[in-house]
Amino acid sequence: MHVNEFLKQKNREALASELTKEGLFELTEETVRGNKYNVFVSAPKNLHDYFQFATIHGEWDFLAYEDESYSYQEVLAMAAGFAHALINDYGIKKGDSVAFSMRNYPEWMFSYMAVTSIGAIAVPLNSWWQGEELDYGITHSESKLFIGDDERLERLNGFVEDIPRIAVRCEASNYVNAKNFQDIVKPHESFPVVEVDPEDDASIMYTSGSTGYPKGVVATHRSIINTPLAWAFLATLAGSLETDGDSQTFPQPEKPCTLAAVPLFHVTGSHSNFLLSLLSATKIVLMYKWDPLSALRLVEKHQVSSFSGVPTMSEDILRTSKENPDIDVSSLAMLNGGGAARPPEQIKAQERDHPTKVAGVGYGLTETNAAGTNASGKLLYTKPSTAGFPTPLIHEVKIIDEDGKELATGDQGEVCIRSASNFRCYWKNEEATKESLSSDGWFRSGDVGYLDEDGFLFIKDRIKDIVIRGGENIACLEIEAVLAEHPAISEASVFGVPDERLGESLATRIALEPGQTVTEAEVSSFLEEKIAKFKIPSHMWIQEEELPRIASGKTAKKQMREEAIKELGLES
Repeated sequence: MHVNEFLKQKNREALASELTKEGLFELTEETVRGNKYNVFVSAPKNLHDYFQFATIHGEWDFLAYEDESYSYQEVLAMAAGFAHALINDYGIKKGDSVAFSMRNYPEWMFSYMAVTSIGAIAVPLNSWWQGEELDYGITHSESKLFIGDDERLERLNGFVEDIPRIAVRCEASNYVNAKNFQDIVKPHESFPVVEVDPEDDASIMYTSGSTGYPKGVVATHRSIINTPLAWAFLATLAGSLETDGDSQTFPQPEKPCTLAAVPLFHVTGSHSNFLLSLLSATKIVLMYKWDPLSALRLVEKHQVSSFSGVPTMSEDILRTSKENPDIDVSSLAMLNGGGAARPPEQIKAQERDHPTKVAGVGYGLTETNAAGTNASGKLLYTKPSTAGFPTPLIHEVKIIDEDGKELATGDQGEVCIRSASNFRCYWKNEEATKESLSSDGWFRSGDVGYLDEDGFLFIKDRIKDIVIRGGENIACLEIEAVLAEHPAISEASVFGVPDERLGESLATRIALEPGQTVTEAEVSSFLEEKIAKFKIPSHMWIQEEELPRIASGKTAKKQMREEAIKELGLES
């Protein structure tokens, strides 16, 4: 099939039907939590079985971090050894939660594999969180153990000291109730034998919603595994297309290698970088901290072929490569952007100025295990504003109005996603689960968009009071609640304003208590003690009079946002 024909939804579905009749991607209909979905017949039963894809690749290079290198087999052995330690040294059993937070170290992957392989629940916490936030995640998830590096353990001083800790790449004696990772974990030839079903809980990942504290998104083994299998199927579909020698739709290098700069606690990092690599025999190069020049040097050193990051990172790579022509990045064949909207101007510029580096986009959420829509190469260049199309026969997308009625092609409404990749529930939050996940399996994203005549999705706005800064979801209400704790502040309104690099940045308008004064620097210092730095507003307006209001009595957030955009000179 020619790529131009593949643009049509009916043609994509026809090709998918042919390729799913038998073989690796054969589909069957199965009832999952009361609803019928198409699932892969050959899908591993659980993540332990999924990890066994690594045995196929054996001694091939799998993981590189600075001067360290691990084969697929060595990663499996470390994870297996850790799994035994969790059971024997800490009494972790099936259904127990284990929290971990650290930089993108190999130990992050060892932890995820070890925990999930024994039927325990992995709780990867945001590594930018401060002490109170980490305390919340550990306590709320009911974790029995915490695994962290120096920065995270330091922030946890004075919090949840009764929970045992494992210190990664630092000295455990500096912390209460802690032991060194290297003293506990020894490679083992096999994992402990634990019976784990597809619908058993595998992870709790925290995501900011429009209200209050972050919500714990519970994913099952099946819902996690379904996503990388769907991506592999999509790549197979795209790889079969005819392109007339123009830009490839989905490059497939002989020795694939990906640069993992996105934090692994994001589904973009854990699913598209880590889990997919186990299936696709892709080498992963981990970055300690994002730096475009360092990224280019890693591309050259390891012959990196693909990169998936937030759009700002993709832009950084393209810009920095132009500024440093002496660094050879010719191996880099694909630049994907996800986690935030990728500007169409960036897509067009990449097609024009970097024709050998195929652009890609992906849209998905923590609640969908990163599954949703994708597009790359000519499929994207034809519609540079799109968020992509759902994987045929696997993922479904529809648009609904405020009453839940499905809308016609081209009409804007709330984006809903349905597949076996969807989460099971919000941890200990039945009300939020019912609001977001319908009885027939549709997840309400909170994003506003429409589907065109070819089934491509276009995201236009958000319903939820959330700002997406550089791929990080930030609940405005959470920041407003923390600001209200300051004795000089009567109330605050937090909102997003356009940011050329990050997509959006945070702004706030603050009303003071009578007779009180406070500076922007004092507000920022106050917030630094309580929340992650990326949640601190970049723009502040402090006033003595109360905030403007609409007729209902609510603060006029839209008005304040428009005024801020005008004052900052950010009008489009």
